[in-house]
Amino acid sequence: DAGSEAEALGLAGGDELLSVDGNELNDTLDYDFYTDSSSFHLKAKVADGIREWNVQRTERGPFGCDFKTYLGDEKHSCANHCMFCFIDQLPPGMRETLYFKDDDDRLSFLFGNYITLTNIDEREIDRIIEMRISPINISVHTMNPTLRCKMMHNRFAGDALRFVRKLAEHNIKLNCQIVLCPGLNDGEELEFTLSEMYALGESLQSVACVPVGVTRYREGLYPLETFNKDTARAAIKILERWGDKFKAERGSRTVFPSDEFYLIAKREL
Repeated sequence: DAGSEAEALGLAGGDELLSVDGNELNDTLDYDFYTDSSSFHLKAKVADGIREWNVQRTERGPFGCDFKTYLGDEKHSCANHCMFCFIDQLPPGMRETLYFKDDDDRLSFLFGNYITLTNIDEREIDRIIEMRISPINISVHTMNPTLRCKMMHNRFAGDALRFVRKLAEHNIKLNCQIVLCPGLNDGEELEFTLSEMYALGESLQSVACVPVGVTRYREGLYPLETFNKDTARAAIKILERWGDKFKAERGSRTVFPSDEFYLIAKREL
């Protein structure tokens, strides 16, 4: 940025930031976290080789670097093949970006995207905790590990639920999402999921529940049923009862059925 401290050091377009205080920089979150200091040691690869600076600043704040991409890295794509994935149900011929399946914790924090936690490791979870990257928005769908593997068509999807609990234990605020599919994760399975979410404690900020949506572009995909008046009313009954429990015991309703449930059930919003 023109007039910034980074420019004053001699950094220019095409240079590569390597580390701050010995911490490797993988993306803009690392950069923002480690440079938000009154002093730090910076290492960078510039046109004539590797250079290092001991940066002394009058105040904390933006240092002045922009990156080739807004993440300073490539977006992380989804490793799942969820039976209800809306991207798999899109018609052909639309703009290419609509078909990219993102599943990136950085985008969850920066833009509110929901992620599944199936393509990150313990080190990334520890970074979220260390940097207080909160809230995190998680597509949970079910707290039953076996059923989660089936619904996401990913044998690691059940094990990733331990990350949900670890984040909650370290007071990272969680906004969770459930795509309800009749005969799969509703009914008794929904009761189980909400009881497990209740056990996450005060870290749980919200549980957004939506009915599965299907389009006519489902050739070769899992034969999903959609909600009708009766099944939607049954789902609302469970969700409202748990919302009442959260409201009475923790002061916030927390569990929210989407408007579409009430429209399908022909119930007032």
